[in-house]
Amino acid sequence: MQLTHLQSYVRPADLPSAIDALRSGGRGTRLMAAGTDLVLSGSDEITGLVDLGGLGLSYVEDRDGALAIGATTTLADALENDAIRAYLGGVIVRMLERVGTPLLRNAATIGGNLVRRQPWSDVIPLFLALDATVTVFDGEHRTMAIGGLYERAAHLTGAILTEILLPRPPAGAGAAFWKFARSEVDVATLNCAVRLQTEGDRCTGARIYVGATPRLAVAASAAEASLLGVDLSDDAIAAAARSAAGEIETGDDLRGDAAYRTRLVRVGVTRCLEEARSRITEVRL
Repeated sequence: MQLTHLQSYVRPADLPSAIDALRSGGRGTRLMAAGTDLVLSGSDEITGLVDLGGLGLSYVEDRDGALAIGATTTLADALENDAIRAYLGGVIVRMLERVGTPLLRNAATIGGNLVRRQPWSDVIPLFLALDATVTVFDGEHRTMAIGGLYERAAHLTGAILTEILLPRPPAGAGAAFWKFARSEVDVATLNCAVRLQTEGDRCTGARIYVGATPRLAVAASAAEASLLGVDLSDDAIAAAARSAAGEIETGDDLRGDAAYRTRLVRVGVTRCLEEARSRITEVRL
């Protein structure tokens, strides 16, 4: 769809100017990074654009083992970054390789994927599982857990997402991502992301998120709790996957019905837990 009712376009050089332009533009003004979603979902209501490309928010920095990603960093640039490739055994790269086509990844941004809140997003469940924090600017910088962006949409009203910070992984951590789609370039019918923390053979922490249910990613809290304090045996993984399939609410859409998605939850959680366990074992050897 073309944006045929545009009346203004600005490319600010700093964050305060960008916020002023957003607020003064009125209800029809939108922020733009790559603009891929704006074009696809454009409407007559969009009358102004604030281009974030001049704000210097495209970067990846290693901060004492933590990973800082600027919001307008493209998926392609993230894929090629050495620090991202090394983070938790390359789990972010394995996820990004499943997002869309190379042409889309050349344009689409990390921040755009997060703020658009698309239920089929592959970035959101993994970054939730990795306990990411985000920084937004609304006249001053505010930092919050990434889940805060989705608990109340008002967090991003009149604000700009500027940075995502992924914490330094402690020893004994492993993560995995799994996606089922009808084709290599289609959006997810269902996806899962897992991060495990271990001491010896025992699980001391677990994050399990399931997305594209077809709603936004949610935690499988009972499945997480079932793993705490136990060895990561095949039986423990199978029990956690059954728990996740029982607690995650699924629904119908054109890509699959609720019963099919529930079966996929069990498969996806099993595969993610097995892969995360394998990654932890590889590091120890």
